[in-house]
Amino acid sequence: MKRIIHTFVIAFQFIILSAVLTACKEDDGNISSPQEVTPSFFWEGSSFQLEADNGWGITRFANRVALSNFHQKCQYHLSWDGGSGAGEKTNGILKIAEAGKKLQTIRLDALLIEDINGMYYNIHFQKGEATGILLFSK
Repeated sequence: MKRIIHTFVIAFQFIILSAVLTACKEDDGNISSPQEVTPSFFWEGSSFQLEADNGWGITRFANRVALSNFHQKCQYHLSWDGGSGAGEKTNGILKIAEAGKKLQTIRLDALLIEDINGMYYNIHFQKGEATGILLFSK
């Protein structure tokens, strides 16, 4: 049952992200306006919007991003080798820290950064069948 729910959640995340990105594109494939894009994070059944009044904040560096929510006592830390420019990155690691739980360190199989119209970063990352997406403004 957990596997079915997990598969459903992943499929739903891809459908939502595809719909958002499709709705935000003009005929030439560029995002038409910043108001049409919703910065967000998806991973293994967890999803939330960024730049919204929901307690989630983002801290960015050249080769890592931290997403934190102090009220939920939770943080996602995504890091890689190779800077923040577009392209495939190596040594991707996702760390998940939650109050009352053991720190999870996930060595990713793949991590790709896309630069969308010079205004957004879209990071795709994967471990086995599990996939994640982080879309945020520059």
